[in-house]
Parts: sequence; structure tokens; C-alpha cells
Amino acid sequence: MLPVRPIISPELIDSIVRAYELTPNCYPIDLGGSSNLNLQFAGQGGGHVARVYRAWVTPQRLEGIQFVRATLRAAGLPFSQTRTSADGRPWIHCGDWLVEVEPFVEGHDMTTWSELLDGMRVLGTIHTVLGGIAIPTGARRAPAANHIDAAAAFETTTHACSAIRSWATSADEERIARLSEELANALLCAGDERSLKFPRQLVHGDFWDNNVKFRDGSLVAVLDLDFMEEGARIDDLALVLYYVNSGPTLADLRSALERKQALRELVDAYDSGLERRLSQEEREALPLVLARTPLKYARHLLLRGNAAEQRAVAMAEAPDLEWALSIAKLPGPWRAAFR
Repeated sequence: MLPVRPIISPELIDSIVRAYELTPNCYPIDLGGSSNLNLQFAGQGGGHVARVYRAWVTPQRLEGIQFVRATLRAAGLPFSQTRTSADGRPWIHCGDWLVEVEPFVEGHDMTTWSELLDGMRVLGTIHTVLGGIAIPTGARRAPAANHIDAAAAFETTTHACSAIRSWATSADEERIARLSEELANALLCAGDERSLKFPRQLVHGDFWDNNVKFRDGSLVAVLDLDFMEEGARIDDLALVLYYVNSGPTLADLRSALERKQALRELVDAYDSGLERRLSQEEREALPLVLARTPLKYARHLLLRGNAAEQRAVAMAEAPDLEWALSIAKLPGPWRAAFR
């Protein structure tokens, strides 16, 4: 049985309050999160956030996350300082779950164009730091991630499509499986596996949405290394480009040319934050990496234990499969845009 997202309970709250000597008799706010349970406890300056990990996060994995977070913080990047428990532990056990606590940082999500440009420059700096550290064993592979490697994309997609067909009851659901297989094949034919030759390093894995906080025009916090793992840095870059294209930020840009130009601007902002700049080969590989990104859903789908959860994962990604397929079939104009 796959680990489920932790559930808030009086016993869990009491254990965290006691271990960290937090304000008692105050029910925490559930901040959401697709993987973990994140609870904000009241206190001075916004209080603290307790991150309750699913049971697939081991002590070795959490040790790796905390080491990397501390390294990034020491490099002057806006990552939170993990708070130790009252008896000096870096995390506590609550049944099958590991719990860590850090200060709550007030801020809003990265949404405006200027914030996106600033965020991309910071992501470049993050990658520069991550590229210079030895990868802790627990950080090398995430139990679940918004990343699917070129080496695994075809096989993982094939397994996911078999799962979809086992419960599909509509043409729309069958279409997801068909488009996914067509995309995986198109990527193979276009040479996506050439991206495997690029240097591999740790990548953030989810540099988006409420994981990047701004306040008064400044980036004040980068959160959540739960999806961090080893990969090519352009895979992490492509994830942000994918989210930007799929979200409301570019809603007013109707032509493909305008969207290419906007995404190119983000690529250049990211490049400006790097110590080792993007190579021409990385820029030319980026369109296929971008086209592969929607197939990340296959990895998430195979971690879901029933048809209803698998269906929700597949339907969420469905709108972007056709756009990604158009890139995989004709990557040339996108390569020209990113050069």
C-alpha cells in the first residue's frame, strides 16, 4: 500500500507542540500541499510551519534535504533555517511520519512578469550552488517528483498508459493514453535522449507557485525541497517554462511567436544567474525537454493506488499533451527561439 498524505489529528498537533514548545491550545492552519501536510502554528512573526512528510520520506532522505537546505542558506540564498526540537533533534517521529519545523515566512506567490524574471535569476544561482556540492545519498532520488528523466520517460509512460486503459471509460481518457504514447515516441524519434549527456546535478524540482515567495518586490523565501533529485539542470528550467506556458501569465499572448519570445526571455534571465552559462547544446536540447515535461504525470500516476486518483492525475495534465506533441514533432522553430 502506497503512503497517503498525513492527516491532521489532535495527537499529531500535541506531539509537535510538545516537542518544539510551540504555543499550546492553538489549532494550526493547514497550508495545503500535494504531498506533505504543512501546518502553520501561531506565534510571534507569523509563527512556525511544521512539515509532516509522507511515510516514503526516510530519515536518510530528510537528512539529505536538510543538508542541502543549509548549504543553500549558507550561500546567502533565501532558504529557511530548520528549527531543532526542544531536545536538539533536527526532526521528530510521529508514528510513520517524520516532522520538521521552520519559521513561517510571509509572502505572496511568484505571479507577475518581473517576479518571474527575478525568480529565474535566483534559480540560476541555486543551480550554481547545487552543481558544486557532493550529492548526499538521500537526496539523489525523490520518492515522487515533477521530473521524468529522458532515460525513463518511454517506459514509465507505457506503464502509465496501460494503467489508464485498465479503467478508461470515455474517449477523453483513451485520448490521454494515445497522446502520451505518441509524445513518448516522438521524443525518442527527435533525439531527446541526447540530453542525457549533459552534466547531472541536484535540481530543486518544484520551483513554482507557493514555493517561491515575494514580499515588497523582493524574493524572500524558496521553500519545499521535497521533489529535489539528481538531473540535468535544463530539466528544472523546463519545468518552470512549462508552468508559465500552462498558467494565466501568458494568457494574453495568443501567437506561438509571442510565447516563444516570452519563454526565451525567461531562459535568458535564468542564464544570467548561472556561473557556468547554458551551452549552445543545452539551449538546443531545451525544446524537447520542455515537450517531455508533461509526461511527469506518468510517474505521479503510478504512485496512486486507485483508479479515481489515477484519473485525477491524468486529467490534470491532459490539456498540455497536444501542445507538447507539437514541439516534439517540430522542434526546429523552438530551437531557433532559444538559441
